[in-house]
Amino acid sequence: MKKILLSFVFTLTIFNLFAQKNGSITGILADSANHKTTLNYSTISVYKVGDSALTTYKLSDDKGVFKINNLAVGLKYRLVVTAWQYGTFRKEVEITAANPVLNLGTLYLSTKANDLNEVVISAERPPVIVRKDTIEFNAESFKTLPSAVVEDLLKKLPGVSIAADGSIQVNGKAVSKILVDGKEFFGGDQQIATKNLPANIIDKVQVVDDKQAKRRDPDLTAAEIPQIINLKLKKAIKKGAFGKLYAGGGLKELYQAGGLMNFFRDTTQVSVLAYGNNINQPGFNPNDVQRIGGFNRSGINSMMMNTGGYFEFNGINFGGTYSGVQTSSGGGFNFNTINKKGIKFNTQYFFGRSDNLLEKLTNTNQTLGTDRLITNANENTTSLILKHNIGGKLDWQIDSLTQLTIEPAVVLNSNNSVSKISSSNNNANNQLINTLENLNDRNTSSNKYQLRADFHQDFKKTGRSFNVGTDISATPNPIVNYNRSNSIFYLTPSTSEIDQLRDNTIDNFRAYIYANYMEPVSKKLNFKVDVSGNIINNENALNTFYRNPANQLYDIVVPGLSQTVKQSGFKTNANISLRYKITKDLYIQPGLVHNYISLNNSFTNAADIDQRYNFIWPTFQLKYKILSFNYSAGFAEPNVSYLQPVADNTNAFYIRNGNPNLLPARTQNLSLNMYKYDPKSLINYNLYGYGNFTKNGIVNAITINNGVQTVNPVNMSGIYNFQGGANISKDFRKDKNSLKIGLGFWGNFDHRPVIINNIQSNADVFYIGPNGNIRLNLNDKVEISQSYSINLNRSKYDDSFYTNISYNTQQSASELIIRYPKKLVFETNYAITINTQTIAGYNNNIKFWNAAVTYLFMKNDRAQLKFSVNDILQSNVRRNIQITGNSIIDTQSNNLGRYGMLTLTYNIQNFGQKVGGRQTFFNF
Repeated sequence: MKKILLSFVFTLTIFNLFAQKNGSITGILADSANHKTTLNYSTISVYKVGDSALTTYKLSDDKGVFKINNLAVGLKYRLVVTAWQYGTFRKEVEITAANPVLNLGTLYLSTKANDLNEVVISAERPPVIVRKDTIEFNAESFKTLPSAVVEDLLKKLPGVSIAADGSIQVNGKAVSKILVDGKEFFGGDQQIATKNLPANIIDKVQVVDDKQAKRRDPDLTAAEIPQIINLKLKKAIKKGAFGKLYAGGGLKELYQAGGLMNFFRDTTQVSVLAYGNNINQPGFNPNDVQRIGGFNRSGINSMMMNTGGYFEFNGINFGGTYSGVQTSSGGGFNFNTINKKGIKFNTQYFFGRSDNLLEKLTNTNQTLGTDRLITNANENTTSLILKHNIGGKLDWQIDSLTQLTIEPAVVLNSNNSVSKISSSNNNANNQLINTLENLNDRNTSSNKYQLRADFHQDFKKTGRSFNVGTDISATPNPIVNYNRSNSIFYLTPSTSEIDQLRDNTIDNFRAYIYANYMEPVSKKLNFKVDVSGNIINNENALNTFYRNPANQLYDIVVPGLSQTVKQSGFKTNANISLRYKITKDLYIQPGLVHNYISLNNSFTNAADIDQRYNFIWPTFQLKYKILSFNYSAGFAEPNVSYLQPVADNTNAFYIRNGNPNLLPARTQNLSLNMYKYDPKSLINYNLYGYGNFTKNGIVNAITINNGVQTVNPVNMSGIYNFQGGANISKDFRKDKNSLKIGLGFWGNFDHRPVIINNIQSNADVFYIGPNGNIRLNLNDKVEISQSYSINLNRSKYDDSFYTNISYNTQQSASELIIRYPKKLVFETNYAITINTQTIAGYNNNIKFWNAAVTYLFMKNDRAQLKFSVNDILQSNVRRNIQITGNSIIDTQSNNLGRYGMLTLTYNIQNFGQKVGGRQTFFNF
């Protein structure tokens, strides 16, 4: 509480600093011809008289009104007003102590007689120009450090926000592409330019609507249309290369090294990268891989990330792990080009390798009426993961109305792991029920072969469009598992031993075909048809063998543990809807969807099961200004692994059965979204919510006998889930200082049946989490940030057999960055997690403290020498708690702990300029 009060006092002090008012200027902009038309979103630039440096600026609102605060009293200022299609207006004013609030009344601007005759004063270039469909920022008006990249420039632009994952928003709208001089040098990758291009080569930053996204989805409202950022380079910037090389080492034989280069010339881009380390870090951060690897151009089909640094794109592990100890390495290349006909080509190959050691302690506490089942497990797992990714993409803009995209991809993944688990079960009286020693030696391959294609056609008639596409994939995944275990039971004395080989191959094939057509019936009414079909052909082949005592080979077939399941069929979805525009800002789109599914489940040792279902259900969309609401419904077939009637006994205390009689689930989905950014007040807020209702969903019915759990998946209805949240943030700016304050709230409610020992209860699980953050930037010299969140976790049951569960988690994170003196950067971050769930031997207060100092040298600070210390307090623990069914699962795992690292980084930013005929090594 003391920390929170201090943060509150600090926030009030900073807020008061930014809220101080010296003097202000107000006025209204209007057309000089009719005196009635007001000029919205015009730029008012303020300069001190006799000084060409921009003091501040403001945009007029939608009624032409402007107000400029925080102007010093006793100074003369020069106002420069710039409006699209109007001539430049200039006026000198003075703020005095006697008249600190200066009202200029209505200022009249004249339309331009001839753009070509306009005299441009370069010293008065407005920082922002708003045209009909374009916002243009003058890069020179937003000062950055000599070593700054485009991302640093974008952070200074009003209305532009960059998230921790590198995603960009402008005025609350997501950025879908970044172009350079109007060309997709990097396939529209959002970060290939922002993280690498120096800010000092940018002349203008232009923001426009993504018209292609609007064509692909005509239902998008103005608030939902993504944005495109176009970086206009300074003259003579025609070709170049950029990237970085780094190497570091520390005690305990720790190391990291890597390099990545990106060469570009006109419409061609070539990237290469390689890395290796044993400090649980990815070779590059996710932003590096996206921009250099060209994943955004070739397409990110799957992405997995966590706060510990681990991430995957398209199934490729680029290193990094939240828990355990890992050594990782990898490399690859990417090639992008555009031919004279405008066809974009991409090819890429990546290889990744990681060696992992995971030591994990798990405590699972289950409530069973007056009794409990308390499981303690100690796991030691070593694994070697090898992954290859081969991909390509062809994107052809055939003409202004027609586009074709083809994307093939191959992912090859192998995981060889050896896991040793020692576990024990106790009851509520702390009596030992049983113990288990288990060894699993698994060789797994997860491969994927995929082809995606999409054809889009617009027509000359506005609103008419046609789209057709397909997504075909085959995923053969063989699993070979050598499993040995020994179990001892104490309440009913006995022992059990397993020594077997499970050869399991899961082959999934899917061919998804879709098409949609929109036809405008009138100015207010549109007719839309969406149809799709999904061909399904899956197989789960399992063969189990016992070890032969005679020859020590696994060649004794176990018929009761061997079975082949084949799932084949198709499902279709046809949606017909009418979009009616009620007012300028409001439209509704009611419709009907017909879902049909036909499945045949065949078994080697049982009769086939045919399933055919269909239903007609209403759909509905409503959009009003920034608010959108959607409702739909559909089928989802059970995964073929659930249909396998053979038990999975690789964990002798947790046996999983299959159910060949499982039915497809029918789900109703609804969503609510609202997003708004106010450029006048610099306030950004959003509200979102999602929900689903499921009939015939899959629920695990568990039987517990003598400490052994047997799981049987069954169909159940009455399953529903709701999740949502709200966020609001406000920016304060004064001179070169900025303050951002944000508040948020999220929640999740899950209602589903729980079945233990034939006792059924409804479980209501709540997760509620308010949060807040503040970030202060003082002239890029000092940055301070603080965030705090509390998660309230509750689980309630309507049967007394189960005990309600409750615990809270508090998290606080602080960061301090000091860029002073000029060539030094100090940075430190401190995080603490406090959990009220108390279990013996587990640390509930986990503290992390990291710090680093960086020395910048060479021209433009291209070289950096960084000394960093990780986990200064030697916390050496990773902890995660979750509620599942009637259980609290509390997990603790190992990590590297405290270590120091000295790293040298050299940033390569060469750009050939035809000045004096000089060429550079990296130009090609």
